[in-house]
Amino acid sequence: MGSDAVRTRGQITLGIIDDFAILLESLRVWLERNAPDLDVVVCASTFREFAMDTSFPPDVTLIGELRHESTTIASRIKACVAAGSQVVIVADDRSVDHHQALQAGAAEALPRKTPMLEIVQAIRRASQRQVPVVRRTAPLERPRLSPGERQALTYYVQGYSTQQVATAMNVKYETAKTFLRRVRQKYAAVDRAAGKRADLIVRATEDGIL
Repeated sequence: MGSDAVRTRGQITLGIIDDFAILLESLRVWLERNAPDLDVVVCASTFREFAMDTSFPPDVTLIGELRHESTTIASRIKACVAAGSQVVIVADDRSVDHHQALQAGAAEALPRKTPMLEIVQAIRRASQRQVPVVRRTAPLERPRLSPGERQALTYYVQGYSTQQVATAMNVKYETAKTFLRRVRQKYAAVDRAAGKRADLIVRATEDGIL
């Protein structure tokens, strides 16, 4: 469907991450009034808060300024894309390298001063498909991961395939596959969902790995 097509509310679920609380609220209110086809399902000031929300992953994630995050912008983009959420960056190039953001998988990277109507159009262009909502399980216990399992998980939640994980770790494919299988088994053993990549992104965020 083209970006100018008429849509009904709820066709595009949207998540917004920005560490300016006032801007978050202003964006949400403006979108509700002026872009009824965009359904803002989560607003968060940190990536951890965003990834742990029950609405994660939305169809599109709008990422603004995140000055106090310890993880890189590339990691956050890759995690969103791996979970099935398209990413639009709205930040000045001096705080977020737009070229790096696009290379990491962002659909678009726009300056902070971009007019709202243009941002809305970018969100619509980025929307590719409906993504099922992932319901998180409340953490009960943190599994004890080996260094290899932890490293494999770190790569995997950033969108690496199992073969790419193996290459990055300089190990055989079967070794990487075993690491990831054990990660899933250990999370399952403590009653924390880890069957899908999106589940592992949430687990890695909860445990401070991502």
